[in-house]
Amino acid sequence: MAQTLIASPQTFSPAYNPLKFIVDSTNKNNTGFRYIFDVYAAGTATKIAEYKPLPTYGTGYGEEDLSKLLQSKVSWDLDTLDTSTFGATNSYYEYDLKIGEEYVYEVAYTSNLTNASGSVQINVTNSFAAGDQVIITQADGGVANPQLEGLHTVIGATGSTFIVNVNWSTITNAAIDGSVSYADKRKTIVRDITELDNYIVFNGAFRWVDWTAYDNLDFKLNDVDKRWLTNQPTIFHCTLGQDIWLNLLNPKGSDRIFFENSNGDIFYKPTSSTDEILQVSIGPNNFGTLVGTGLLIDSSVEWYDVWFNNGTTLPIQDSVKYRIYLDRRASISEHELLFLDRLGSWSSFSFQLRAYERGDVTREVYNRDVVGYINASDEWTYSTEDFGFNTFNTNVIKRMDLNTNWMTQEMATYFEELVTSPQVFIKSVSYACDDDLVPSSSTYQPVIVENNAYEMLNQRNKNLMRHSISVRFANQDNING
Repeated sequence: MAQTLIASPQTFSPAYNPLKFIVDSTNKNNTGFRYIFDVYAAGTATKIAEYKPLPTYGTGYGEEDLSKLLQSKVSWDLDTLDTSTFGATNSYYEYDLKIGEEYVYEVAYTSNLTNASGSVQINVTNSFAAGDQVIITQADGGVANPQLEGLHTVIGATGSTFIVNVNWSTITNAAIDGSVSYADKRKTIVRDITELDNYIVFNGAFRWVDWTAYDNLDFKLNDVDKRWLTNQPTIFHCTLGQDIWLNLLNPKGSDRIFFENSNGDIFYKPTSSTDEILQVSIGPNNFGTLVGTGLLIDSSVEWYDVWFNNGTTLPIQDSVKYRIYLDRRASISEHELLFLDRLGSWSSFSFQLRAYERGDVTREVYNRDVVGYINASDEWTYSTEDFGFNTFNTNVIKRMDLNTNWMTQEMATYFEELVTSPQVFIKSVSYACDDDLVPSSSTYQPVIVENNAYEMLNQRNKNLMRHSISVRFANQDNING
């Protein structure tokens, strides 16, 4: 028996795109044949799933898409208080795949019928034992030896012969070929013929038109064109109150994240995690403690760049640079929406124009009897403060309508990922004065984006582009009674 690997995903792949493994087997035409796909947590004996697909019609290949399974093994990482670098352990999953096969146990014999003390003996290597029920299928369908065709009992066996309860006298042609299987169609099971180890999936999803061009080498940080695990534009505009946490495939060396501002000042933060994916805080409000002289952001700084470096002495560029322009435009109010983008990073948009907060109240009401009381004159009466209709089960759903300032084409395109993101958080930002470099922020609260439609803005149609969005707070305020 032999298997041939026909196709497999790249060793580092997004979990929300197809993860199809395809294999071929020399036994695919055997009776009752199925492939066996055993999926394990990488480097362990912990099996997380087993699949037994039939051979594909036409090719006989075994095909299995593991994307649905592995999507359940990844989620997201976020600690809004962490401004360092840390391993994003929930954002990826490592697995091994072992492929085997099963088929009905069947032995074929050729002109091997002999007389064994008046019973029929078949001379062929086998695993039968006395008492086994077997089915014999002859090449001529039992025309020459009808008594030998069909269900029989093994009355004696060795590793190279077995005897069935058929009289030798009924055999008219001992040269007829045939095959023998167990009556219960028990199968031969062989596991781990093909072993595929150390595969990694991450919490990511590529667009339909982009997936066919996916190359995991684009994310292995060793050159100036290598990407982090984000679709955030390489030129992005942020207010001083915005937070950004971006993921990257961790080379696990003596690595640094470098920052350089528009004044030419260079800073860095070291990395130390051995996890496969690293999360780095790089936003104007959460870049954290940096090694360097001076300030990354002061009143004269217009922008700063962020990139990855796999050395420790010089700011060598081993990834693309992500440039953050500081948006100091006056705002009516400022709210930030932090969201999980399609490749598992956390970026944010600022909403600096008018914001409208609304509340929807639902309540249930019932009418009850006013009990009243007997007064000093022995008359029944009641208090004017008694309730007839009473309220219970009051719920409040709060919503906000937010509006961005004018944005670039790249940011307007990226905004789609906020609208469609399943994980979004909101916070409010305030400044003591217009030129204050230290914004004050509220805590993050989870929200649900309520927009069911959106427009893909294009600069050819609109020179000035901005977006609006409606969100609902994910948690309700408690109402006392």
